[in-house]
Amino acid sequence: MKKINFLRILFIFVLTGITILALIKPRHVETNLLRAFFSGGVKDELLVELSGKYSSNINVLLESVNPDLLEKTKEEFISKIDKNCFEMQSADFAKTLDFYKKYKNNLLAYKDYKTMKSGDFEAITRQAVDNLYNPFSFSLLPEEEDPFLLFTDYITSLGNGGIVNSINGKFYEIINLKVEKELALSPSLMNKEVKNLIDLKEKQSNELVNVYLTGAPVHSYYASARSMNEINIICIISAIFVSGLILGYFRSLKILLPILTSLAIGMGMGYFTTSLLFSSIHILTFVFSTTLIGICVDYSFHYLMECDLKKVFKSLTVSMLSTVCALLILLLSGIELLRQIAVFTSAGLITVYFIVILFYQYLPPQKSRNIFDLKFSRAKIFILSFIALVICIGLFRIKFNDDIRTMYKPSKQMLAAEKLYKEVTSTNSNTSFVIVEGDNLQEILEREEIIGEKLNENNTAYYAISKFLPSIKRQKENAHLHRMLYDEELSVFNELLTSQDLWNIRHFADHCFAEDAFKQIPQLNEFMLDNTHSMMVLYDVENPQFLTCMDKAHYVNLPVEISNGIKQVRVTCLKILLPIFILLYVLLGFIFSFKNACKIILPSIVASLFSICFISIFQPINLFHILAIFLITGFGLDYAIFRFNGSKNSNDAVLISCITTVFSFLLLAFTSFKLISSLGFVLALGLLSSYILSILLISKD
Repeated sequence: MKKINFLRILFIFVLTGITILALIKPRHVETNLLRAFFSGGVKDELLVELSGKYSSNINVLLESVNPDLLEKTKEEFISKIDKNCFEMQSADFAKTLDFYKKYKNNLLAYKDYKTMKSGDFEAITRQAVDNLYNPFSFSLLPEEEDPFLLFTDYITSLGNGGIVNSINGKFYEIINLKVEKELALSPSLMNKEVKNLIDLKEKQSNELVNVYLTGAPVHSYYASARSMNEINIICIISAIFVSGLILGYFRSLKILLPILTSLAIGMGMGYFTTSLLFSSIHILTFVFSTTLIGICVDYSFHYLMECDLKKVFKSLTVSMLSTVCALLILLLSGIELLRQIAVFTSAGLITVYFIVILFYQYLPPQKSRNIFDLKFSRAKIFILSFIALVICIGLFRIKFNDDIRTMYKPSKQMLAAEKLYKEVTSTNSNTSFVIVEGDNLQEILEREEIIGEKLNENNTAYYAISKFLPSIKRQKENAHLHRMLYDEELSVFNELLTSQDLWNIRHFADHCFAEDAFKQIPQLNEFMLDNTHSMMVLYDVENPQFLTCMDKAHYVNLPVEISNGIKQVRVTCLKILLPIFILLYVLLGFIFSFKNACKIILPSIVASLFSICFISIFQPINLFHILAIFLITGFGLDYAIFRFNGSKNSNDAVLISCITTVFSFLLLAFTSFKLISSLGFVLALGLLSSYILSILLISKD
C-alpha cells in the first residue's frame, strides 16, 4: 500500500512540475499549414515566408456603374477599417511620383534602356516627337523637364498605380490590406477581425455598389467558421450517443466523470509536454492528437468492466507500450508535425494509463453484462474474401495526390469573388517566383536586373524591387545614357525650349537613391524575405528552364514546391511503417511469443491496408490517409491485445470503445472541410475493420 501511495504522490508531483514549467512560457499555436511540412533549413523557411507574404493579404474589390459613388464608397470603407489590425497596402501615388521626380534622370523603362544602349537615339527622338503631336498622349512632367517623355515611359511601365478599371460598363476600385503580424499569429483574433470586415462589407454593399473580399484570411474564416459549427454539432451528437450507450449498459452516468477527468488530464499533459519540447505547436497536431480520446476511453472501459487491476494490468500495459512505441518512431522522421504528434499522443496515453492503474481503484465496482460477445464465424469466409478482393483491386488502382489545394473546396461565393478579382487585375495567369540571394541590397538588385533582362527577352511579365529601385550601378548607367541622348538629340527641341531649359536639362545633378526608397515606398518591403533574400513575382512563365541555372537565384513554383514537400512527408511516412510493424512484432513477441505476436499484429496490418485500398478505388490517396494508418495501428493493436489476452468482460469493453470511436469518426466524415472528412472516414473504416478482423483472426483458447 505504501508503494502505491508513493507512486501516486510521485505521479502528481511530475504532472504538477510539467504543468508549471509549460505555463511559465506558453507556446503559440502555429496555423500556417506549410510549417507542418517545411521546417528544415533555410530553403524551407524562405518558402514559408514566401507563402506568408500572400497568405496574410486581403483584397477588397468594389464594383459600381458610377465611378463617383465608387470613390465615395471606397473612402467610407477605408475610414471604418481598424488600422491597428489591417495595414493599407496601396501606395500614395502622388508621394511616390514626387520622390521619383527628384531622380528622373536615373530612371529608364526597359524598352528605352535597350534602345539607347544599342545606340539608336534617333528612335527615342522619333517616338518623343510622335507623342508630342499625339492628342491622346500625356506627360507627367513639363516639356522643359522631360522633352523625350522618358520619365513618363518609366512610370507607366510600373503599372496602373491604383487607376480605376472599367470592364463591361462597370468600374472597380481595389483596396489591398495586410493583416498585422501579431494578429496573424492568433487565429481566433484574426477570425474575429475578418468577421468585422465581412460585416462592414455587407453594410457597404447595396443595389448600386457591390463589395467583394478575397484572400487567404477570408477563406480561412469561412472554412473555420463552417467547420467549427459542424464540429460543435458533431460533438453534441457524439456526447448524446456515448452517454446513451453508457447509460444503457451501466445503468448510470456516474462513470462519465472519471472518464472525462482522465481524458482532460491526458490531453493537458500531451499539450504541456509538447510545449516544453517545441517552440510552437502546430494546429494539425491537435487535429490528429484528438484521436487520443478513443484509446483513453478504451483504457477506462476495460478497467471499469473488470474492476480488478491484476486481470487488466498486463493487457493495459502491453497496449500502452505497443502504441507508444509505434508513435515514438515518428521522432526519427525529421518532420516537425510527426514529431509533435508522437510527443503529444504518447504523453497523453502514458498519463491516462497511470491514472487508470493508480486511481481507478477508488471507484466502486461496475457490473459487467457480457451482452456484446459477437460472432462472425459463419460469415468469416465471405468477410475475408471481400477484404482480400478490395485489397487486390485497390492496389492496382492506387494513386497519390499531394496537392494540398484538394483538401479545401471554397464556396461558390468565394470562387466568384476570386474569379472577378483576377479578371479586374488581369492576373488570370499562373504566378511563380524567383528567390534572389545577395550579401547586401545592391548585390540583390544587380542580380535581379540580370534576371529581369532574361525575363523581358522571354516576354515574361514580372514585378521586383529592381523595377521600382534600380541598382546604383544601373542608375549611373541610365544617367550616362541620358547624357548621351541629350548630346546627340536635344538640339531637335531648340525651337521649343529656351536656352536656359536646354542648359538645365543637360546639366542635371548626378546622385543616386537606394535605401531611402523603402521609406518613401513602404510596399517595397513586401519583396524582401529577409536581409539577404528578395522575391521576384513572375506571371505565366511558359518555359522556366532558362531560370533554373541562375547563380544565387532559385526558381519557385509554389504549388509544385508545396506538393513536393507533402510528397516527401508522405514517402517518409510510408518508409517508417515497416520499421514500426517490425518493432511492434518484436515487442509483442517477447511478451506473448512470436507466434502469438503475429496473430495480434495481423489485424492492424490488414485493416490499414484494406482501408487505404478501399479509398483508392474511389479517389487518390493523400497524406492524411497515410497518417491515419498510424492511428489505425494504435487502435487496432488495442482491440487485438484485449481480444487475445483479456477476460470475457473485455469483449464488452472493446466493442463499446469501437462503437463510440467509429461513430465519432464517421460523423467527421460528413464535414465540409475535406482534410477532416477524409481523415474521419478512413479512420472509421480502418477501426471497424480492425475490430472485425481481431474477432476473425484471433481465437481465445
